[in-house]
Amino acid sequence: MTIENESFYDQMAPFYHLIFEDWQETIERQGAIISRLLAPSRTGPILDCACGIGTQMLGLAQLGFSVEGSDISAAEVARARAESANRKLSVDFRIDDMRTLRTAPIGKFSAVVAFDNALPHLDGDDEIRNAFTAIRERLRPAGRMLVSVRDYGPLMIERPTMMPPRFLGKDGERRIVHQVWDWQDRRRYVVHLFITMEGHSQGWSTRHFVGRYRAVTLDELVHLAEQAGLREVTALAPAETGYYQPIVSALR
Repeated sequence: MTIENESFYDQMAPFYHLIFEDWQETIERQGAIISRLLAPSRTGPILDCACGIGTQMLGLAQLGFSVEGSDISAAEVARARAESANRKLSVDFRIDDMRTLRTAPIGKFSAVVAFDNALPHLDGDDEIRNAFTAIRERLRPAGRMLVSVRDYGPLMIERPTMMPPRFLGKDGERRIVHQVWDWQDRRRYVVHLFITMEGHSQGWSTRHFVGRYRAVTLDELVHLAEQAGLREVTALAPAETGYYQPIVSALR
């Protein structure tokens, strides 16, 4: 995780919800999907170790799960804490790095999750393996890990230069969200995320955010998770889960 990526999320914290058509609906829908995958782990606490502004964590907390959230971005943790308080949810938050999870107690959690393509911010197999090891160590015996990522296999072949723009919102509050990908080599690309917003009187304005990713395939992630000592590692397709990205599931 680079300083540039920390800045990416720090700067995005006030605007992150705008990439969704309806953030509250997304919170509820994703919480329901993840809760089904975590059903056997419901009795213990869950750590969202890439909580961002709280999209998945808030959904799980609203369903009655005991949830803790951590993220490397201080600004996003502050936003998630405020969103949780506004919803009168009891959630503990910490600033932490998923490669080490130093603030998370060993063996405490029935599940550790990291969604929305957080792992590919890590710049190398060693960093991903370290993250998987840190997650495994924080899990209880038979605890479950769930992480979601883009399906980079075809993307590494196609090397797209942009994701199609999306027109979101209603009259007076519309926005256009799109990404431009600047490939640096076979795996690494710089993402330029643009959110162009309609103002009531000032017209349209654009916010530009820059982050870095390293493409990693699902098969590679499964192999790295197994090297870190996780077991029953499986890549689940969106058709199997209802989630918009593939999910890598594993047990301690």
